[in-house]
Amino acid sequence: MTASAPVHPSVVVPRPLRTELGRSALLTTLAAPGPEVVALLAPSGYGKTTLLAQHARALGREALWLSLSASDSEVEFFVASLTRAVRRLGPVPELAAGTAPERAADALAGHLLDHWPGVGLYIDRTELLSPLTGQLLALFLEPLRGTRVFLSGVAMDTLPLARWTAAGQATVLGAAQLAFSALESEAFLQARGAAQEAQAVVAALEGWPAGVALAAGGAHTTLDPSDLMREALNVLPGALRSGLPEASVLSEWHDDLVRELGLQLPGGWLDTVRRAGLPVTPLGRGWYRPHGLLLGTLEAQLRRDPARFEALHAAQARRLAATDPLGALGHATLGQAHTLTLELAAQVLPRLKDRGEFSLMHATLEGLRLPDEPAWLREYRAVARIEAGQPGAGETELRALHAEGQTTALGFTSLALLATRRGEFAEQLRLAELGLALFPPEQTRSLTLQRAVALISLGQVHDGLRVCEAAAAEARARGAPLDEAAALTMSQYAHQMLGQWPERAQAVARASALLQEQRQGARAVPLLNILAEEALLRGEQAQAHTHLAEALEVARRSSPVMEPQLLLTRSQQEAAAGDLKGAQATLDTALDTAGRLRLDVLRPFLRLAQFEVLLNLGAADEAEAAYQDAAALLSGSGRQAALLPFASGLRAWTRGEWALAQSALTEATQQPGRTQPVRAQLYLLDLERRQRPLTAADAQHARAWLLGLNAGALLALDRVALAPLAASLSALDPGHPLAVLAGDAAPPTPGPLLAYPQLDVRALGRVQVTASGQAARLPLAKSAEVLVWLAWHGAGSSAEIMNDLWDGSRQSKHHEYFRVAVRRLRAALTQAGGWTFDPVPYDGQRYRLHPDLQVTLDARTVMTEAARGVDGLTAALDAYSGDLLPGAEGEWALRLRQEVRAALLDAVMDAARAHPGEQSLGALRRAALLEPAAEDINLTLIETLLPGQPQGALAAFRTYARQLRALVDEDVPEALVRRLRGLGLPLP
Repeated sequence: MTASAPVHPSVVVPRPLRTELGRSALLTTLAAPGPEVVALLAPSGYGKTTLLAQHARALGREALWLSLSASDSEVEFFVASLTRAVRRLGPVPELAAGTAPERAADALAGHLLDHWPGVGLYIDRTELLSPLTGQLLALFLEPLRGTRVFLSGVAMDTLPLARWTAAGQATVLGAAQLAFSALESEAFLQARGAAQEAQAVVAALEGWPAGVALAAGGAHTTLDPSDLMREALNVLPGALRSGLPEASVLSEWHDDLVRELGLQLPGGWLDTVRRAGLPVTPLGRGWYRPHGLLLGTLEAQLRRDPARFEALHAAQARRLAATDPLGALGHATLGQAHTLTLELAAQVLPRLKDRGEFSLMHATLEGLRLPDEPAWLREYRAVARIEAGQPGAGETELRALHAEGQTTALGFTSLALLATRRGEFAEQLRLAELGLALFPPEQTRSLTLQRAVALISLGQVHDGLRVCEAAAAEARARGAPLDEAAALTMSQYAHQMLGQWPERAQAVARASALLQEQRQGARAVPLLNILAEEALLRGEQAQAHTHLAEALEVARRSSPVMEPQLLLTRSQQEAAAGDLKGAQATLDTALDTAGRLRLDVLRPFLRLAQFEVLLNLGAADEAEAAYQDAAALLSGSGRQAALLPFASGLRAWTRGEWALAQSALTEATQQPGRTQPVRAQLYLLDLERRQRPLTAADAQHARAWLLGLNAGALLALDRVALAPLAASLSALDPGHPLAVLAGDAAPPTPGPLLAYPQLDVRALGRVQVTASGQAARLPLAKSAEVLVWLAWHGAGSSAEIMNDLWDGSRQSKHHEYFRVAVRRLRAALTQAGGWTFDPVPYDGQRYRLHPDLQVTLDARTVMTEAARGVDGLTAALDAYSGDLLPGAEGEWALRLRQEVRAALLDAVMDAARAHPGEQSLGALRRAALLEPAAEDINLTLIETLLPGQPQGALAAFRTYARQLRALVDEDVPEALVRRLRGLGLPLP
C-alpha cells in the first residue's frame, strides 16, 4: 500500500457525532478488568457502534478496528478485511498465493501478537458474518488470548459466544445495559433542544436510544401496534364500534355468518370497516379475512362481557361441529359448553392419535379445561404429553391411571412404548400381552405390533416377523392402509435383524407408498430416516439430505420423539461429508434431546457414535469415556449388546492391541447389521495384510463385501486406518471400490506402499525427533513437551495443553509462550521433513498432529508392547531408554513418566510369575537395572534364580544390597533376609 493510498473506511475508528452522548458509565465498565471478550449484543438502535468507537478513541493507543459489511460473509473478502485491519497498524508480510484462509487468519494473528501485543481489537456488526467467516474470526482470535476483544452486533450466532461465556472468557452487555438511563435521555433531549412534549414520549421508550433520538427530532409516533389498532377502531360509528367485537369469533367475515350467529352489527358494516382502513383482506363474493391483530384486539374487548363471549363461542362451536370438529372443539372450550366439548373431544382425539399428530393433540388438550375430566380424557392427555416432549408429566399421569385400574388399550400401548424406549423389552412384552388379553382385537392392533417389537428385540426375531406379517395381511384385507403401513414398518426391523435386505427394502417401499398416499407425514418419519440411511450408504448425499430434512421438519412439528434418531443419522451424514465437528455437535444435541425425552434405549447408540467421531477428532480421553458409558449401558441388555463388539475391536485397534482387536472384530462379523459386519471384515483383512501379501482373491472378497455400498460413505470414519489396505487392494485391482480411500497417489505395485510422512518421537531419555527420516531440532523445551503431549493425547485445546504444561496458568505471557512454542514446533518439523502441509493444524478449537502423519512415540510403544505380556517384553524394554522427558517437572509429565515405567515393570513381574523361563529372567535382570532399589523386582529376580542358579541369586542379592545402600542409605530389611535364608539362599 502506497503512502497516498486511501485507508479503507471499514478499518478506521468512527469519529464522534455532532450530537453524540458520552456514555461515561458504560465506558468505565468496558475499561474495568474482566473477561477477554466483551460482546455488545442488542437490537438495532442501541448505540453499540457509537459506544465501541468512544472506547477505542479513549484507549489512547493503537487499536485494530473492523466494521463488517455484507461481503464479509464470504471467506476471501473477510480474510482481505482482516488483512486490511492489521495492515492499518503496520506492514504485513505477503502471504503465498493459495494460502488457506485458516492459515492466513492464523498468520495474521501471529503477526499481530509478535508486533503489537496487547492491542485493542474491535469487531463491529457481527451479524453479517456467515458460519464460515464466523469460524475464521474465532480462529483469528484464539491465539490472541489475553488481548481484550470487543464485539458488537444484532446477532452473534456464528461465533462460539455461549462457549466463551460458559468458560468465563466473555461477558455480554445487552439491551438492558445499553439503554439510556433517565438522566441520559433527559441530557440527550436538552442537547438537541427538543420540545417539552417529547418528554412524555420518551418515558414510554424505556431508554431505547434510537427512539429517544426520534422523539428529540419531533417524531411523536404511536409506539405500540395495539395502540394504533385501538385508535383506528375509534373512528368507527358508535353502533359498529360497540358491536364489532362480536365478530372476533369468526376467522372470516361474511354477512350470512353474522345473521346465522345473530351478531349485533348494523347494515353495511363490512363497507364501513373497509373505508375506515382496518386491515381486512377481500376474498371475493363478500368474504373478508380480518388481520390477526385486529381479531386479537376485538377479542380482548369482547371478553369484557363474559356471558356474551361464552354464548357466541358456544354458538360457533355448534355451527362448526359437523364440518370442523377440531375448530368447534376450541370454540366449545371457550364457550364453557362442557357436554359438547366432551362429544367433540371423543371424535377428534382418536383421529389425531391414529394419525400420529401428537403435537396438535397435545396443544388441543392443553387448551381444554373441564371441571370433572373423565379417565379416558386424562389418558389421552398423558399420552399426548409423552409423545410431544413432556414424558415426565405424561408418565406420572398414565401410571396414576394404571394404579386406579382405568388404563385402556391406548394406555397399555403407551406404557409398552415407554418400556421400549428404556430398553426394557421383557416389560414391553408383558404389557403388550396383558393388554391383548384384556381388550378386543379392534382395540389392540397397536399392542400386537408392540408385542412383535418386543419379540424381535428379545431375540425371537422369526416369531416377531410372523406377527408383523399377519398384522399387515389382516390390515390389507380390511382396507386399512395406515395399519398395514405400521405393520410393515415393524417388519422391516425384523428383516434388518435377519440381514434380509431386499425384503426390508420391499417393506419400506410399500409402507412409504401407503403413507404417502394417505398424506401421513408424521408416521412416515421412521421410514424417511431409513430411506436417508440407505441413500447415504449408496453415496447419494443429496437424496439422503432431502429425506432427512423432511423427516426432521416433520418430527420437530409433530413427532419430537423421533428427533434423536434422526439426529444420529444426520451425524452420520455429516461424518460422511467430512464434517466431524458438525457430527459431534449433532450427537451432543441428540444426547440432550434423548435425555429430555427419556429415550434411554438410544443412549448407547449415540455414545458409540460419539466414540467413533471423537476417535477421528483425536479426542482420545473423551472417546474412551463414551465407550465406557456405552459398555455400561449395554451390560446385560441382550441383543442390544450386539452393538459393542465392533466398537471394542476398534478401540483395541487404536491401542495397538491386535489380538484383542482380532477377537472382537471377528465377533462383530457375526452380528446383525448392514455396516458394522462389513467394516469388521475389512479391518480383519488389514490384519491379514500386516502378516502376508494380499492376493487377488482377497481383493475379490472385499469387493463382494462392499456390493451395493458406497465405500466412501460407509468408511468415512475409517479412511485413515484403512488407507494402507485400500492402497494394497487398489494395486491388485485398480477399479476396486476401496480405491476411493487410497486417493490418486495409490501405487500401481502390490503391497501397502502408501508413502505416509513419518514422525518419530523419542521422549524416553534424551528427546529425539525425526521427520520423514530427518532429525528435527526443537530449540524450545516447551515445543518438545507440546509435541509429546499431542502424540500421547491425540488432540487438545490450548486450555487443556496449557493446564498441563503451565500448571493451569492463565497469565498472558504463558499464553504467548505457548503460541511461540507451537510456531517453533511447526517450523522445525516442516523444515526437517520438507513438508508442505501444517504438521500441527489448529481447527479453531483443538490442536492436533496432522492426520496424514504416521506418528510413533516410544512411550506408546512401551505401553503397547508391555500389554502383550511375555511376547512383548523384549521390545518394550528395548524401547525404554530412560525416563520420559527427564527435564520436565510438570505434574502431567511426572504422572505419565510413572505410568509408562509402572506399566513396563508390572508387565515384567506378571510375565515372571506366569511364564517362568529364560525370557522372563532376562526381562527381570533388565528391570532390576531400571529399578535397582525396588524390593519387589529384586526379590522376584532372586527367587527366580535361586532354584537353578543359587550363585546367581546370591550375586543378585549382593547387587541389590549395594544399590540400596548407595541410593537410599538403607540396609536390606532383616525380615527379607530371614525369608531368603529360609528359601535356601546362602547368606552369612
